[in-house]
Amino acid sequence: MRFVTYFVLIISFVLLQNCATDPRVVAEQQKAKIAKQALKQTPKWFKKLPKNKKILYAKGTAVSGDMQLSIDKAKIAAKRSLAEKLESTISSKTKQFAKETGIDEMTELYTELEQVTINSVKEASIVGFNEYKSKTVLIGSKYRTFYVLEFPIDKANKILLSQIKNNALVEQSIKASEAYKELEKEIKSSN
Repeated sequence: MRFVTYFVLIISFVLLQNCATDPRVVAEQQKAKIAKQALKQTPKWFKKLPKNKKILYAKGTAVSGDMQLSIDKAKIAAKRSLAEKLESTISSKTKQFAKETGIDEMTELYTELEQVTINSVKEASIVGFNEYKSKTVLIGSKYRTFYVLEFPIDKANKILLSQIKNNALVEQSIKASEAYKELEKEIKSSN
């Protein structure tokens, strides 16, 4: 009995030792440590954007080994977020499947869920945004930038009005073109 106990202890020790030195485990521990450090260094103004009826806010964050690239990537992420707020369409499709197997009380239910979401951003004019706040921190050997931009809603409204006018002009020109074609058709048929 003692031999079995020692044997189990030795096997357990060896297995624990292998887990501690497994490069995958060490890499996962390092990732978790970096993620915790990033969360600690996230500014409050980034976590909760201000509320303002006259200004839209958008945020972005990015990581890079090069500080300037980190800033550029974060700014682009914030612009993309703003563009989504101004000119975005979203479509989603969900499938759910359920299957029950077994007899009477000995059944098991298996469920499967598949969800696909597509977010499309058409061209959106975001000229006139300003940097609200930004912060770059060193986390491990990488730079992480937190970037928030602001965009006055009056500019967004002007852009929307311009898009509506452009769409109306296009629609009118199509209608005019169709009316012209119908007129030509009538003239030819009367000859």
